[in-house]
Amino acid sequence: MKARGFCRPIPMKLNYLDFFGLMEDPFQTSPSTKYFYSSREHQECLARIFLTLELNNGLFIAIGDAGTGKTTLASLVMRELFQDENNIIALIRQPRARSEYAFLEKLNEAFDISIEGVGRRSTLMLENCLFNFVQQRGLVENKRIILIVDEAQEMTPTQLLRIRELLNMETENRKLINMIFLGQLEFLNKIRSKRFKNLRQRVAMSYILNPLNVEDTGELIKHRLKVAGSDGNKIVYSQEAIQAIHEESKGLPRDICKIGAASLLSAFTKQMHVIDANIIKTEAAAMPIR
Repeated sequence: MKARGFCRPIPMKLNYLDFFGLMEDPFQTSPSTKYFYSSREHQECLARIFLTLELNNGLFIAIGDAGTGKTTLASLVMRELFQDENNIIALIRQPRARSEYAFLEKLNEAFDISIEGVGRRSTLMLENCLFNFVQQRGLVENKRIILIVDEAQEMTPTQLLRIRELLNMETENRKLINMIFLGQLEFLNKIRSKRFKNLRQRVAMSYILNPLNVEDTGELIKHRLKVAGSDGNKIVYSQEAIQAIHEESKGLPRDICKIGAASLLSAFTKQMHVIDANIIKTEAAAMPIR
């Protein structure tokens, strides 16, 4: 009696990457600058970030849905800024803190500010250390101090008020500290409240990072395949497949990569080099959680 419900096994000698002529996984979802595709949306956002920093205008806010590439943008900005020795940069990936004291402690640690030997630890002491650091390095030494905060929607009202106080540190010509906040859509609703009117007034520039269009969806896939080693001969996504990926992912880069990875695995098990819309729709339907 024949066993039912089993697919024909793939010979073990066939390697997933070799089959497609790849050196590595093209659809990894980690925030890798190597695989980052700079769409028109990302280019516009980056241009505004660097203009804000060049002019020392203070606070820049980028808003985007989860999976639009904000974390990778932060890494790209960091990589660029580190090339200038005059920059002092701190990055906070997760700003959530259990208390005001813990948040100030996190800020001091991000800037590598020593708090040893400055008295009993308290919220006021941590605040003084931070403010003295900005005053000394930003004003006396004329350094450009930059704070980058990812997942800014996690910040509490108290933390945002602390940020407003830091942004008050300025000369007649420039801010002593510049900030880049990257947050999800709920952050926009949070700072629109009356309580944060003064903070909104300190926003030099902002940008909403929209999902990719169909054209950029296709270009992202081509870019990632090329970086992973594809010469374009062993993997072909039909235009209908690109359209299907865009529809299923809503243009979110992270979901494009998840569907792309699933479609490659499906094509491998079927020993196919051309990926069509049917594969995309089948795999997307089998992914209840993205």
